[in-house]
Amino acid sequence: MDENSSSRDAKVNPRPLEVALGRLARRQFGVVSRGQLLELGLTAEQITWRRGHGRLHRIHHNVYAVGHTALVPHAHLVAALLSAGPTAFLSHRTAAAVWGLRAVNVRRIELTVPGATSHTRDPLVIHRTRHEPHSDDVRTRNGLRVSSVPKLLVELAPRETPAELRRLISQGVSRGVLRLDTRDGLDLLEATLARHPRHPGAVALATALRYYRRIESHASQLELAFDRFLADHPEIPEPTRNVRIDRWEIDRCWPAHNLVVELDGRPYHVAAAEMERDRVKDAGLQRLGYHPLRFTDARVEHDLPGILRDLYHFLGIDQAA
Repeated sequence: MDENSSSRDAKVNPRPLEVALGRLARRQFGVVSRGQLLELGLTAEQITWRRGHGRLHRIHHNVYAVGHTALVPHAHLVAALLSAGPTAFLSHRTAAAVWGLRAVNVRRIELTVPGATSHTRDPLVIHRTRHEPHSDDVRTRNGLRVSSVPKLLVELAPRETPAELRRLISQGVSRGVLRLDTRDGLDLLEATLARHPRHPGAVALATALRYYRRIESHASQLELAFDRFLADHPEIPEPTRNVRIDRWEIDRCWPAHNLVVELDGRPYHVAAAEMERDRVKDAGLQRLGYHPLRFTDARVEHDLPGILRDLYHFLGIDQAA
């Protein structure tokens, strides 16, 4: 049999080991550990040969990319967990990224390993914990072991600014990964805080949560007052409430008129970063063809005629009627 026919046969009938390796790599987004390769039946010499011939590329200690190094961000997170061992979990800012609360930074991946010595092994930052984590503190998200959202808030509280902590809480609630509107959700968060009473960020996190609850309570009262105002004006069509447009949640919307209303019940002294996000949100809605209006609690209390004029204008209602 010549070399070409042998190559064709290999493509038609690949060796079982190659098939198993391919399946494993596909499941893990193109990365495998040395231990997994040995379990498949490869010898240490075969692993060395594959590295030398470009079939395996070292990503971390004893972790390789199969065939190429053009890895998606998720693959880097899988590789980090494989390198740190079965008890490791993604934590801190990396956990926030897994939950969709910030961008993934594959150049600085943070993990926690029970019993490990705290050190940095670029691009991995290994955090030490003496004890096994509580079962509520570690979750599986998109196939990755990761700190729960309450736990990552505790982890980040000592190093983030108060404004960023508030943003993480608000973003977690809006994305549905942090529940503060149910007894179970509150119990989980309070239990997490109770397990870390001496954590350096516990006070900062508790303060951020009180701030969030105060704002939410204020906003809810404003929404109630606004809806009562609408009920007094039956000529105004019924809006849809708390709808999502693109990546934003909108308080009140009249889709047929491309009108959205945001009810801003925050305290007067509000973080500049939050005001800037509002401007970005409004600009994004305008690009989508919507007319964004913002009504503050002060305006609902003192300028209902002005609000009525604004709504009449954008809803095409004859103000003289």
